[in-house]
Amino acid sequence: MKQRLSSILTAIVLVFSLTGCFNQLENELGHLSRRIKAMEDNLVLMNENISTLQSLVNKLNSYDFVTKITRIYSGNEVIGYTISFSNSPSITIYNGKDAQTPVIGVKKAEDGVFYWVVSYSVGHEEFITNNVGQRVPAVAATPKLKIENGNWMVTYDNGEIWHYLGQATGASGTSFIKSVTEMDGYVQFNFLDRSYISIPTLETYDKLNNIVNTTNSNLSALEELVNLVNQGVYAKEIKPVIEARDTIGYKLSLSDGTAMTFYNGVATTLPTIGAAQDIANPTDTNYYWTIKYQGETEARWILLNSEKVRVNPKATTMPMVGLGKDTDGLYYWTISYDSGKTFTWILANDGQKVLATAPESPKVITGITYFDVNYIELTMGDQKVIVPRYPPLRIDIPTTCTMAASDTLSIGYTITGGSGNLDLLPITQDGFYARIIKSSVYTGTLTIYSPATFSEGNESKLVLLVSDGLGSLRNTIITIKHGTE
Repeated sequence: MKQRLSSILTAIVLVFSLTGCFNQLENELGHLSRRIKAMEDNLVLMNENISTLQSLVNKLNSYDFVTKITRIYSGNEVIGYTISFSNSPSITIYNGKDAQTPVIGVKKAEDGVFYWVVSYSVGHEEFITNNVGQRVPAVAATPKLKIENGNWMVTYDNGEIWHYLGQATGASGTSFIKSVTEMDGYVQFNFLDRSYISIPTLETYDKLNNIVNTTNSNLSALEELVNLVNQGVYAKEIKPVIEARDTIGYKLSLSDGTAMTFYNGVATTLPTIGAAQDIANPTDTNYYWTIKYQGETEARWILLNSEKVRVNPKATTMPMVGLGKDTDGLYYWTISYDSGKTFTWILANDGQKVLATAPESPKVITGITYFDVNYIELTMGDQKVIVPRYPPLRIDIPTTCTMAASDTLSIGYTITGGSGNLDLLPITQDGFYARIIKSSVYTGTLTIYSPATFSEGNESKLVLLVSDGLGSLRNTIITIKHGTE
């Protein structure tokens, strides 16, 4: 009896022991199943994010812009973003975590191209290479991950060949994106390795493009205006251009029937281009192109072949600005010195490209800033162009004459146009002397005195400047040859 009872007790203990083992085994199998399920869920999300990343890189190489950002919340925490674009479907990306599992991302190499990289921890990525050891461009192929026999595998040829990446531990790490931020009109996608790419918003691009168009329109109108004023054309009427109750510029009508519009500018990182006369050379009444960079106190001459560039429509040397997109996805200002045939980057004093931005500011950099009954003052940056509102100055006087040594010659002149507040200044050289004797406001005599050293075969030039005191200036060059009447 005792032996039978002992056998029964032994069987009961064995049953309980086996039951405990089965329960432990079941728990371990359940844990493994849950871990595999978590890895598989991560795998799906990782492949979705890899496809999204390739879409972002493609947008760097196209004219596609962000129109809207919608944050995805889990409770009060932002876990991802839906990004809407102007020319393509929206994409959804999720915030990532520092990972021990492989995370696929992109990195710009020394050649400026984005390539696929793989990392197992933040800051320790390496370039993915193909079967012959070449880096894989992000725009050329889309990597895809899978788990096989407990290992991470990757392919970048649509499953033709799979490459081992390491043991699948099931640790977290599903996305290459850490966060999305907006700054200076660009949307910045921040990666886990602290690198980033930026894509402009559509609003920013439209604003920058409008700045380029209005600036180039002003420069073209200025070139034409300077040319016409030099030909004797003057202003007849000026009217404001109004948009949404704001004055955005002025329409200028000239005496020859030409009408042109100048638009008010806004504060930008774009250098200010204008036109000015060379005050260091008062006998030169031509206008030359100028440029002033941000932070500089005064404008400098635009030079080609070390020479100032004259404002002259026939020379096809009008400066034009533009927008250029670099490999980082950002837009920078560009400039052309051949009327738009070729463009180069605008460089700051430190040699870096100037990022195209348009801060919110009412500052006017170009526009018609003052006008009265006598003239219009057109401001281009720091430079001013004076346009008369009356018939231009004109002086009738011989432009060649002959004189002997120690001779005196009187030449009559007549002036037309101008405001009546006239001033004449003769500028001589080579020992000559001259003075003005007025008979009336518009008439008088120019008397020239030659030096004793004026000999046969020589000649000299006299510059006669006529000003109305309001900014309108006319010069006439008189050539003096040796000889007798």
